[in-house]
Amino acid sequence: MSDLLMPKLSDTMEEGTVLKWLKADGDAVAKGDPLVEIETDKATMTVEAPESGMLRIIAAEGDTLDIGAPIAAIGEGGAAAVAEDPGATGVIEIPDAPTQEIEAVVAADAAPAAASAPAVEAAQAAEQGGPQGIPTADDGTADSIAAAFAPADVNATAEHMAASPLARTIAARAGLDLATVRGTGPGGRIVKADVEAALAGAPAGTTMAVPPPGAASAAQPAAVVLEPWPAGRRTPLTRLQRTISTRMEQSNDIPGFTLERDVDTTALAATRADLRVALPEHNRPSVNDFVIRAVAMAARERPDIVSRIDGDEYVVPDAVDVGVAVSVPGGLIVPVIHDADSKGVSAIAAEVRDLAGRGRSGALRPDELEGSVITVTNLGMFGIDRFQAVINPGEAAIIAVGRGVSKPVVVEDEVVVRDVMTLSLSVDHRVVYGAEAATFLGRVAELLEHPAALLV
Repeated sequence: MSDLLMPKLSDTMEEGTVLKWLKADGDAVAKGDPLVEIETDKATMTVEAPESGMLRIIAAEGDTLDIGAPIAAIGEGGAAAVAEDPGATGVIEIPDAPTQEIEAVVAADAAPAAASAPAVEAAQAAEQGGPQGIPTADDGTADSIAAAFAPADVNATAEHMAASPLARTIAARAGLDLATVRGTGPGGRIVKADVEAALAGAPAGTTMAVPPPGAASAAQPAAVVLEPWPAGRRTPLTRLQRTISTRMEQSNDIPGFTLERDVDTTALAATRADLRVALPEHNRPSVNDFVIRAVAMAARERPDIVSRIDGDEYVVPDAVDVGVAVSVPGGLIVPVIHDADSKGVSAIAAEVRDLAGRGRSGALRPDELEGSVITVTNLGMFGIDRFQAVINPGEAAIIAVGRGVSKPVVVEDEVVVRDVMTLSLSVDHRVVYGAEAATFLGRVAELLEHPAALLV
C-alpha cells in the first residue's frame, strides 16, 4: 500500500483538516473518485483518489494535520500487508495546488469577531513552526501506518503511539503521557478528542504543566483582567473564519481613504431590460456584473489603481483579475474573474454564477481563488444604500456597491426622477492618491451611465 499525504492546496496552507471522508475504510476506490473533503485556510476542497485500490483511512474526520502527513493508504492487501511488510509502503503524491501567489480570500464587508484563542488554537500555532517534510518509508511512515491499524495498546510508549499531530501537541503541552490514553480513531489511533477526554478525566499518572507560584517575572506587565463573557453557545472558529479574522487584522495596517460617488443607472436599467429579452436566463447580467465589467475596463485604462507595493518595489500587474465577494455559510470567499477586462458582460455574468455556486458548495479550485488585484463587493441586494469596504491585504483598492433607488435629481435645471446607486471606492493611500482614485471612480461611473460601452 502507499500513503496518501495531506496535500498543499494553497500557498498559505500549512495544515489541513480532514472534514469528511467520501469513501469508507476498506472501500475499493478508482483513480479520480472523490475521496475526502479537506478544509484549508481558504476554503473546503475535494481531493480525488490519485490511484485505484483498497482504501485504508488513517486520519479521522476532524483531525488537523501538517502538509505531508499521511491521511490514508491505498493499495492491495489491506492493513495486514502493511504491518507485515512495512517496506512495501510507498508514498502517493497528491498534486499540490499551483504555486502562484494567493492574495484573495477575504473581501471586506464581513469580518467575524475574533474570539479569544482557546488552548487548542495555541497548540496549533505552536505546531506550525515544526518541521513539515514529507515522510517516506525510511523515516517511520510505515511503522506509523502499521501502528495505526493495530489495536490500541495503553502500555506502549508515547513516541510509538499512533496519534494525530494535534493530539501529540496538546498532550505534550499538558504533560500528558500518550501511553495512558486509549485511542478511538481508526485502528486505535489517538485523536484530539481522546486527549481532551483524558485531560478532563485527569487519569492517574498524568501531570499538568502548571507554572510554579511566583514564576512570573516582576518586569512583566500585570495581566489584563477581562470581564467574563456571558453564557452562550460556543463553537470553534472554522479555518476560513480564522483566516478572515487574520486578514481583517492585517487590513488595519493599510492607510487608506474612501471616495463616494452617485451613479445615474437609468440607462443601465433600460439596457438590462432589453437584455432580458435577448439573452437566455443564465447569461443575463446583473447590475453587479456590469460593475465588474466597468471596473475591469477602467482598471485597464488606469492600471495604477491596481498597483501594489512588494518590498521595495512598485508593481503594476499585467492582468486585470477582479475578485467578487461571495457570502458562503460561515464566512466569505472571493472567487476571481481572471482577465475580466477581456470578457463581455454576459460572459462575466455566467462565470460569476458558476463560481458563486461552486464556492458555496466548496468545489472551487485554488486557482479560482487567487490573483485578484481589485475586489467588487455588493450589499445593495440587502437594502444597503452605501458602505465603506475594507481593503483586502495584497490589493490596493476595493469598490463597494449600494442599492439602486429611484429619487428626484436635477437634470438641465429640471427636477426629474432617476435611478441612482452609490459606489464607494476604498484605496491604499501608499500607492493610490486622491486624484487618481477620483479619476478612476469617475471613469467607472461614466461607463455605467453609458452602458453601451460595456457591451462592446
